[in-house]
Amino acid sequence: MIASVYHTTSPEQTMELGMQLASRLKPGMPVLLFGDLGSGKTHFTKGIAKGLGINEIIKSPTFAYVNTYKCEVRGAMYDVTLHHYDLYRLQSGEATDSIGLEDSLNHPHALNVIEWADRLAHLPKDHIRVNFKAKENHHEITIRFHDSQAVAKDAVQRYWDQWTTPMHVRAHCEKVAEVALQIGRALVGQQILLDLNLIYTAALLHDLCRVCDFNEMDRAYFSEPITEEKWDTWLQQREQFKGMHHADIACGALLEDGYNKSAEVIRLHNSLRILEEPEKYSILEVALVYYADKRVKHDQ
Repeated sequence: MIASVYHTTSPEQTMELGMQLASRLKPGMPVLLFGDLGSGKTHFTKGIAKGLGINEIIKSPTFAYVNTYKCEVRGAMYDVTLHHYDLYRLQSGEATDSIGLEDSLNHPHALNVIEWADRLAHLPKDHIRVNFKAKENHHEITIRFHDSQAVAKDAVQRYWDQWTTPMHVRAHCEKVAEVALQIGRALVGQQILLDLNLIYTAALLHDLCRVCDFNEMDRAYFSEPITEEKWDTWLQQREQFKGMHHADIACGALLEDGYNKSAEVIRLHNSLRILEEPEKYSILEVALVYYADKRVKHDQ
């Protein structure tokens, strides 16, 4: 899991990072906060609340375990509530049923932020993990998106093998992923919130099915030994998906496996989409994969 590491030098910067995260929150994706006292967890939560349009004073609910706030800025999607938990007084692994945590984690209109998440017996499968460390003159904040709708790095090879992706196409994808990740890390250094794991793995798979719409097939184009079985596989793929763009083919394959977010980033690396759906490229993960792909020719 590729992490984004931020360094904030004031409570205001820590809150700003929380505000950026607020726009990404959805029910079923709790924010789990880890870190010692005074490391920035509460200021980060204040930023999340501010980003959700909550104007109340935010305090850690150390004795009540949970404070609940009505969100004012969520567009027209749904009516949601922020549940801010503080598990400091719980023993590690102690049951959380009595404080309503299990119910709010499963509620379709609940956003959950949990301080001292190390007290939980089990972490939810999908969550945003935020680790805080207080340094001498700044706070180090590390964010990881554990998201089942995004392909994990260790699944990339399986997809390449499943689709018999040619070696020179894999090399191109690796270079695009390297460029996208380099730019992404530079933006993270400017305090811009990004899901680097989504960027990296989507870039690695963006041309997964590229052989399906090569202009022509010539064995001389391939930089690997080609068995008859491999050649026949490619020809069958081209016949099965004839007339389709490789981005749409890969998107469909990932959607079947539930990787909706990765599928959407890959679908949008098709140049025609930027003309048809320009608003989608305001999503930085989408824009970076698209941009990096256009800056890499072959594997250079």
